[in-house]
Parts: sequence; structure tokens; C-alpha cells
Amino acid sequence: MNNRIKILFERYQTGKATPEERELVEVWFESHYGQQGRKLSRNQETEVFEDLDTRIAAILTESSPVRKPNLRWLQVAAVFVTLMGAGLYSYHQFVQQTQVPETYTEFRSRNGEKKQFTLPDGTTIFLNSGSSVYVSSRFGQQRREVKLSGEAFFDVHHNAALPFIIHSGKLQTTDIGTSFNINAYPDENKVQITVASGSVKVETNSLSGKSELYTKRLTINQSLVYNKLKDSHVVTIVNSDSISSWRTNHLNFDNATYIEISRSIARWYNLDITLSPKIHDSKKYTLSFINERPDKVLNVLSNLTHTTYMMKGRTVMINPMKSEKM
Repeated sequence: MNNRIKILFERYQTGKATPEERELVEVWFESHYGQQGRKLSRNQETEVFEDLDTRIAAILTESSPVRKPNLRWLQVAAVFVTLMGAGLYSYHQFVQQTQVPETYTEFRSRNGEKKQFTLPDGTTIFLNSGSSVYVSSRFGQQRREVKLSGEAFFDVHHNAALPFIIHSGKLQTTDIGTSFNINAYPDENKVQITVASGSVKVETNSLSGKSELYTKRLTINQSLVYNKLKDSHVVTIVNSDSISSWRTNHLNFDNATYIEISRSIARWYNLDITLSPKIHDSKKYTLSFINERPDKVLNVLSNLTHTTYMMKGRTVMINPMKSEKM
């Protein structure tokens, strides 16, 4: 088919085409590209070229009288050949892309464990208990973007031409040459982003619509806390080492509620913790544990909050003390 098309246009451009051949090229070109150079769809391309090939086969002759070339249509033919080549190239590129669909690899740390891994670009990610990072099969080709559910510490290999972006719920965090911690568990009411070195930009997730810039530059020992319920955020000064100390088995709570502490302990030790509905503790607590057994942590928490607990295997039931009204 391509050889016949080539022969036809050679005859057309040299003025050797018959009237039928000239009419075929001119009518065909006007019908398919006459409307402001509109582009054929992928499905139409095959049908159109097959149709042209059939017509060429029917009227193409071995010899024709020499005619004076029509300069206007020589230009048209040249444009057509260019567009045809561009169309075939675009189609070839499309086929290449669709042959390998985009997939995602999940890097996961279950409750009670932590993991560390390195991406192909040299970025190191530390995953806290009950967390996942999803990495595209096209990571590093045109973009470096991952999705986070849970808590992770990122030590990013900086590349100004290809920024590293983390999607965590509604928020999108962009590396500006840095290491930072993101706490974004789906069952918590807040997302916290804390910078350990360098700086990051934080905005609403562009995947969910028009983005809103929260901070252009969050720097070392600064933390942005986003409240999911109020759809609001604040930037505070913190100790970034303390925030990310979970990497070295330090379990820290800073001004945390009883419910937040219970959820964290459940993930940390892979426990199934149930709080009695009779517990109504609105206080906030600051606690720290280093490589402690779960029963010791529960004992400290019970003494501090005036509660009792029953532990059977990995199931824990927490109740208020009978003499206490909470």
C-alpha cells in the first residue's frame, strides 16, 4: 500500500498523473484535510489509507502523457505527505504507549512492622506501621509521583527538572531538595507534614481539581497540620527529630488524644484495641516510649487515664475504672 501511494504522488508531483489520478489526490485531500487541516482518528486512518490504496490499484497505470504540473496542488500534496507522516508517527507512538499499560506497585508495611526501601531515582522511603506507598510503573520517565496512605519519612534524591511529588489524601507535597515526614492515616482527622531538612511546597491535590497553595516553602522544623474535618491548616514550629523518631523505635505522642494514642498503639504493636463507649476523655497527653512491650505501654496509659484493660492475645478491651466517671 505505501509503495502505491508513493508512486501516485511521484507521478502527481512530476506532472505525469492522469486526470483521474490528479482528481483522486485532490478530492481525497480536500475530503480528509480540507476542513482547517483536521486530523484523522486512529480508527479512521486505517480505513482511509485502505480506501486510497483500493482506488490507486484501480486507476494506476504504468505510463501517462507528461502534463504541466499544477503548482498549487504540488504544495497541497507536499503538505499531505507531511501530515500523513506525522499521523503515522503519532499512531506509532500511541501504539507503543498502549502496549504497556500503567500499573502501580504497592510498598506496604503491615501493623507491627516498619520497612525501608529505595526507589530507582535514589530516593529512600521509611514506612511506619500500617502504611503503604504506591509507585507507578512509569515513575521517573516524565514525572516522579507517588501516593501515600499512612506515615512515611522521605529522603528525596533531588532533581530540579523532575520534582518529587507525594499525594496524600487532599494534600500534595512537592520536594524542593529535602527530607521530611508525612503522617496521613486514612482513619485520622489530620494530615501532618514535617520538614527535617531543606524545604517543601504544600498544596491541595491537583488530581482532585484546581489546586490551592497552602505554603510555598515549609522549612526545617516546621510542620503543617491539615484538619480534615474543618478543611483548615496551620503551620507550627516542632522538633522534627522527635516527629520522625518512630524510625528508631521511639513511640512519641505530643498533645495527643486518648483515641489518637489508642489507634497508634494498635498499629505499632498490631493489636485490636476496643475502647468502651463509656470512656469520654477529652484530655490531651504527651508520652514517650522506647522499645517497650505493649503491656507496659498499656499499663502506663491506664494509670495516666484512670482506665483498665483486658488483653487476650492481640485483642485488647479498655474500660473506665468503676470508681471513675470520665
